Amino acid sequence: MFEQYEYYEKISDHIDKVIDFINSIPENKIYDINYIENFIIHEIGLNNEYLEQQPPELGDYFGKGLHLWQYPRQLARYMVWLSYNAQNMTSYCEIGCRWGGTFIVVNEWLKKIGAPIEFSLAIDPVPATPFIKRYMEISDTPVHYIQNLSTSRDVIDYLTCAKPSMVFIDGDHSMNGVMFDHLLVRKFADIIVHHDVASDACPATTLFWSYVKQAEDGFEASEFTQQYDSVPGNFLGIGVLKRL
Repeated sequence: MFEQYEYYEKISDHIDKVIDFINSIPENKIYDINYIENFIIHEIGLNNEYLEQQPPELGDYFGKGLHLWQYPRQLARYMVWLSYNAQNMTSYCEIGCRWGGTFIVVNEWLKKIGAPIEFSLAIDPVPATPFIKRYMEISDTPVHYIQNLSTSRDVIDYLTCAKPSMVFIDGDHSMNGVMFDHLLVRKFADIIVHHDVASDACPATTLFWSYVKQAEDGFEASEFTQQYDSVPGNFLGIGVLKRL
């Protein structure tokens, strides 16, 4: 992992570029799925891990920029959903942030659509990555990082006190793990987002989403699970619960 940290340290200037890029997007394009999918996300850059799960036609964008571990087809539709539904979010939390690409993009997208973000929080058991560190330095809103498991006392106490209005759950992918994270935030978060809700590689989170989207009567469920014909199997997937 040390070598990977060194690599991401060398390209951490992409954070500055992505912030400027998102700020420059025309206001009418924040509702344009095709533009977001085929231009914005490609410009931001995609992950190059587990390429057997990635559509080969997107090869030009792998290992670039913020290394988003997302399918553009799914992420673009989720971002447009946010443009219509998340303008009132005051805080954002991500449980499990990997290198930090999605955390940074969603934060900046929320600001782009006019959400009055007061603070953001990333939680992960590994040390803050160079992407996260750089973002903490240059973000125009406070960004906090807790290096610990979501089951730890300090994370539980922090979330109970701070009560972020929007939470993205992408941490422990076991059934016990995803259930714990969901129950931890369901009393206060107005938007709860689950990752890997349609993935052959993540059966527990996929199964949990199939249950929770029907069981949570106080929330409206939306999901973004579009796949690519060039990839054998189903992967990733974003599920959203919005409090009624």
